[in-house]
Amino acid sequence: MEQTDLFGTEKISRILFRLAPPVMLAQLIQALYNIVDSFFVGKYSASGLTALSIIYPMQLLMIAFAVGTGVGINTVMAAKLGTGNRREADEYAGVGTPLAVVLWFLFAAVCYFIMPFYARMSTDSEVVIQDVITYGRIVCVFSFGLFLESIWTKVLQSNGDMKTPMFAQILGAVTNIVLDPLLIFGLLGLPEMGIAGAAVATVAGQIVAALVVMKKGFRKSPEIKLHAHHIAAIFRLGIPNILMQSAYTFYILGLNLILATFSDEAVTALGLYYKWQTFFFIPLGAMQTCIVPVISYNYAARNIDRCKKTLSSAILFGLILMAVGALCFNIIPTQMLRVFTKDAQVIKIGRFGFHFIGVSFLPMVTSLIFPVFFQAVGASLKSSSLTVIRTVLLFVPLGYLFSRWGLNWFWLTFPVTEVVTSTVGVVFYRQFLRKDYVSRPVQADDGDTVALKPSKPGVIITIAREHGSSGKQIGKVVARKLGIPFYYKEMVALAAHESGLDKEVISDIHKNAPDALRDLYLNSHAVQRAMRAQADIIRKIADNGSCVIVGRAADYVLRDYKNVVRVFIHAPEEYRIGRVMEVYGDTLEEARRNIRRSDKARASYYRHISGKRWGDAGNYELVVDSSIGVEKSAEMILDYVSGEGQMEQ
Repeated sequence: MEQTDLFGTEKISRILFRLAPPVMLAQLIQALYNIVDSFFVGKYSASGLTALSIIYPMQLLMIAFAVGTGVGINTVMAAKLGTGNRREADEYAGVGTPLAVVLWFLFAAVCYFIMPFYARMSTDSEVVIQDVITYGRIVCVFSFGLFLESIWTKVLQSNGDMKTPMFAQILGAVTNIVLDPLLIFGLLGLPEMGIAGAAVATVAGQIVAALVVMKKGFRKSPEIKLHAHHIAAIFRLGIPNILMQSAYTFYILGLNLILATFSDEAVTALGLYYKWQTFFFIPLGAMQTCIVPVISYNYAARNIDRCKKTLSSAILFGLILMAVGALCFNIIPTQMLRVFTKDAQVIKIGRFGFHFIGVSFLPMVTSLIFPVFFQAVGASLKSSSLTVIRTVLLFVPLGYLFSRWGLNWFWLTFPVTEVVTSTVGVVFYRQFLRKDYVSRPVQADDGDTVALKPSKPGVIITIAREHGSSGKQIGKVVARKLGIPFYYKEMVALAAHESGLDKEVISDIHKNAPDALRDLYLNSHAVQRAMRAQADIIRKIADNGSCVIVGRAADYVLRDYKNVVRVFIHAPEEYRIGRVMEVYGDTLEEARRNIRRSDKARASYYRHISGKRWGDAGNYELVVDSSIGVEKSAEMILDYVSGEGQMEQ
């Protein structure tokens, strides 16, 4: 069964059980690094275990930078590959390696110098401080393997290679597991390194994983002059992911600092929760990953009932899975803690805290799944807001508030945070369901043509235009006088018909995202699918023969076509405001606001798929000021086409 049939028709439970196991395995392998270190370090010393809890946020921050940058590269490569531009995709991949090296060097240098300060900020114990400095400096200074592996893995994944990164992670985890006891305890004649041995084992595993993906993931770096432009595009797409992941770093750091005011044992107890959390969260994390393409596919086709079914199934399975975790945290907390430590005080504190944390597992299901749902449907603002509310606005402030009443009260932070976040998620979901288009039936054709128009070989004229510049009207005149087809709204209907997507999804890719999160929106799965469908139909229209195409970045999509005249139409703001008021009935302020919003969205879309600046004269053969009038503007285009002899091609 093909993927489209799988996502569109297969039973939801079967889809999840089919997709989840490999994702769970990958997440388990990734989690083993920290868990194995904690297990063996806990057997070696209590101070070392506390040190690992303290350094954990720094490791998360390091991963956020490495993986977030990789996500930026993966995203921009996917966009380039989706429009058939493999050369530029490889250029971005090539920039990734030197970028990873620079990021590693900067992160390592900063961490090396601030580690003593960070350690003393987190604890008063000199033994623990020394362990934090030792472990932290090694895993940060030698983290080049993590940075390089993250970049090369995302390069491979953008090309559809999932097996090589999986093998790399397995081999890296095995390396870490084998070296941990050998280096920590000094087995087989090796020196006893203690917590330093755990750090060396970790970075060794990362280096091994990097070496595995290097052969296929490495790309030659492009010309140095392209680096600045490509890096800007990578970070434009990667920074939102870095910030979201960093939010987890800072909330864990914040909670650690609050608990440090009570004792090192309290910090250790929280750290042990995060070790166990990994095991119980792997199935939930896999569920989050697996529902994204399913919801995105069906949302793009406006099969909202199936989106709702996928969400409800994920929540139901999540509740069942997390109920097991909740029971374990409430029935056998002592046994769970003793896996890592024999410290009586840590066990006493952790046993009490685990009861409250276990209670939070059930509302946690919805607080973590709702952001993923909104990501899948392109509602970036809602998705990001839920993450920020949970990690920034609730966890640390509530932790501080409850801690004022004592350590036992602190643990209320977890269930209260998850309940509040889930409640906000429900409110957002109800708002989503109230949208008009959600309940509107899908129609492939409601009046717009869904067939290519008869044409003849010859020139293809693409028209990009500022909002209110009369670009559409000018294009119609040009097409009529040349006797060739005109495409504007028709492209949306054709793309919907060819791809099975709803027209509204394709139509909205220029306008739905708020300014601050437009890149996140454009990188949502539903929108990426719509963009690919649109690019495909533009190329099909061009292959059909001579025509005029307005908008949709057609000039870039057809960059490899030789018979294309690329036109950009602009006009003074006063002229455009007047046209918008006349055509759409807007007030002066509405016209000004809509012009600004529309042009920003078009510019962002163009930059996203091309990496170039929308409206830059260098991207076009002809730039026309339409304030001279529609007819005269059309004549300028016709004169240019005729003068170039384009019609004879």
